[in-house]
Amino acid sequence: MKGQLSMPLDRQATTPLYLQLYQLLKASYDPQKSANQKLWSIRKQAQNLHVSKTTVEQAYDQLIAEGYVYTIPGSGYYFNDLQHWPTSPQRAKPAVIAASPVLPVKYDFRYGVTELLTPSWNGWKKSVRTALRQTEEQPTALYPNAQGLFKLRQQLVTFLRQTRGVQCRADQIVITNGPKSGLELLLSLLPAGTVGIENPGYRGLTALAAGYDQQTVRIPVTTVGLDLAVLKRERPQAVYTTPAHQFPLGYGLPIAQRLDLLQWAAEKHCLIIEDDYDSEYRYDAHPLPALQSLATADQVAYLGTFAKGIDPTSRMGYVVLPEQLLARYHQRYQYRSAMVAGLVQQAMVNYFESGAYYRHLSRSRSLNRQKYQLLSKLLSKTTAIQPILTGAGLHLVVRIPKIPQADLMAALQQQSIRIYPLDSNWENMPTPDYYLLGFTALSLAALKVAIPMLVTTCEQLEKNS
Repeated sequence: MKGQLSMPLDRQATTPLYLQLYQLLKASYDPQKSANQKLWSIRKQAQNLHVSKTTVEQAYDQLIAEGYVYTIPGSGYYFNDLQHWPTSPQRAKPAVIAASPVLPVKYDFRYGVTELLTPSWNGWKKSVRTALRQTEEQPTALYPNAQGLFKLRQQLVTFLRQTRGVQCRADQIVITNGPKSGLELLLSLLPAGTVGIENPGYRGLTALAAGYDQQTVRIPVTTVGLDLAVLKRERPQAVYTTPAHQFPLGYGLPIAQRLDLLQWAAEKHCLIIEDDYDSEYRYDAHPLPALQSLATADQVAYLGTFAKGIDPTSRMGYVVLPEQLLARYHQRYQYRSAMVAGLVQQAMVNYFESGAYYRHLSRSRSLNRQKYQLLSKLLSKTTAIQPILTGAGLHLVVRIPKIPQADLMAALQQQSIRIYPLDSNWENMPTPDYYLLGFTALSLAALKVAIPMLVTTCEQLEKNS
């Protein structure tokens, strides 16, 4: 048996006893002879060296941590087989992968960024200043619990009922630091299983779900939204969907399909995660009611965000939990701190109470309607670009056929224009010529310049192809 030491430890040395023992055992290791040899038990080694069991245990733990020793429960400690290891292992230098620099462009059709509206921004700043004064007057009043400030959740109850038909109580709402955090929260409350996701759709969802022991199955999107026939065949335990304005293609799920989806979810006890990410922006008709407003079997969790309303950097959203998840949420997150600072939440309360949020949405909707109409008008004058026009949203998807993607992106870069290929959002994309154009970050004046340049560039490339 290895690991038996007859040499006593030096109690006069400054080196702790457990480190002395660790060093002696490590030095005694012979790559040719020690593999899988058993060490003395902690008790026997302690008796032999006249030290405490804690001293031996600490030494053994250090050897385990460094890979020299392994343990078998109920059997003991053993030396590892290290005979194939190099005697002086050299740490490999990690490969350095240089990220391609993203060059700035003048006309960036990036999604998720909105134009800053001066009246709205001034109203938000006033709400923040009021929140600062309120903090000085009542320092402990803005310490929200895990779900967020009760006053903000009360405001949301009214807002969601009036604008989306959502029926809920304040105790069902959790304030999050963005839609992704809300989605993570919901995934953490689900047992391990399968989640249906839209294809094309949110590109980060598969990796996100994997972190919570969830597998994903891709459900195709048709011109009427989620393909319910495929969904019913796959039978996931939960399904993530964007029914008001499918991301990214923009199709809406009609009422008949909505009722069909709700009935299936109720019968199969499946949770629907409804992401209502930009429902405020519909330009040619009234918004369709939220799925949650039609649910009769507590089968819908509702995700919303303020990021599209004021400024994406505010990183604030919310989740409306169905009754079936409330107990699980409180059990798991009873000691969690709020995701969003109380000061920011109080500023949002003030923004609601002053009416500034409602005025901002009206102002923003009006401006973005003009941008959408301009985009539709200008793109209708060419056959080189084929837009998917759905009358809603803060972006649209276009198809630009006959032009290789690399050639198109390089030519647009020369014009200081950037659009976004959908490859990363669409598994097995039928053709590599779909692109996303987020139009709300650019002003009307900028769009009047950028869109004709985009059209001209595409027409010239098509002519030369």
